[in-house]
Amino acid sequence: FTLLFNQSGLTTFQISLLITVWSIVTLTLEVPTGMLADKFSRRNLLIVGLLIRAVGFVFWIAGGFVNYAIGFILWGIKNCLHSGTLESFVYDELKTYNSEEQYEKVSGKMESVFSLGLMLSAVVGGWLASYSFTLVLIASITATLVSAITLFTIKPVKAFKSTGETKYFSILKEAIRHIKTTPSLLFIIAFICLVFATYGAVDEYWALIYKNMGISTAAIGIFVSVVYGLFSLAGYTVDRFNKLPIKNIEYHLIWIAGILFLVVGFFKSVLLLPFAFLAIYLIKVANIKLESQLQHHIKSEQRATIFSIKSLIFEFVYMGFVLFFGFVADKISIISILPIVGIIILISVGVFITIKNRVLPQEIKV
Repeated sequence: FTLLFNQSGLTTFQISLLITVWSIVTLTLEVPTGMLADKFSRRNLLIVGLLIRAVGFVFWIAGGFVNYAIGFILWGIKNCLHSGTLESFVYDELKTYNSEEQYEKVSGKMESVFSLGLMLSAVVGGWLASYSFTLVLIASITATLVSAITLFTIKPVKAFKSTGETKYFSILKEAIRHIKTTPSLLFIIAFICLVFATYGAVDEYWALIYKNMGISTAAIGIFVSVVYGLFSLAGYTVDRFNKLPIKNIEYHLIWIAGILFLVVGFFKSVLLLPFAFLAIYLIKVANIKLESQLQHHIKSEQRATIFSIKSLIFEFVYMGFVLFFGFVADKISIISILPIVGIIILISVGVFITIKNRVLPQEIKV
């Protein structure tokens, strides 16, 4: 969608504002829509969410900043209606047939198919966009409606599993209380959010970076597909890094990724994009490993509450960097955000390791 907005004449900062609207809607409506999923048919809520997003794509066909914003608002509502609801819907379906023990296996397959879908859609979308972005939007509307029709053929089942949002505010209060008694946890969460939210913000601009390098729209679709493939590869190969005789290897991976972003951003050559892909892969591996370590650091019963706080902090940091990178891209260039994110990553890792070794309690060292 960044290419669509750019072709329509929007500046990068205007695009960043649209992405921020998307995030704000998600933050605002996450709790109330989660409560709906515990009161009404989850199948129907999923269908409604899909139909709402399809309407949003219609607004995008109309074009213009306001219509794009309306489309993002509707997409954000769809995301909130689906967040937690889809997982609970799948669990309820399995529970109905006394197969809830298969949930983890089914969930893993869903993630794999989802990643495959993203890879294929990026390639097809890039090819269609090389002819017309309207064709991409029509294809998106069609796919969304097919999903809604497919869900409609499934008979609603009894709700067994709560989405959890009904207790959100009490959970949030407990999480804050726990973090206050364990300040080191907040520092670790802040580091994770700073590094990975920074990269997450850059992730929104890769299509524009490719375009700035002179890559065709069809080829951009292929490159985006490669990135989704790297995400899947990281999850599949993360265990291999545990076999390497390197202590705290995740920090080394982040260091390397930061340096690679610096190099690609400094020389601005399309020939160096393989280094960017390697950096993306290493960042994802480090992310998986650090998320796992955070799980081990939390020894209280409020495990889920701590991750609620982390998600909240992450979203705010992410929104800040989306706006910042949009501003920088307009004032300097879109590629200039790569060395900036490289510097932020390198400084963050250096400061964290220093504080971890000299200040933080021994109990949280990894």
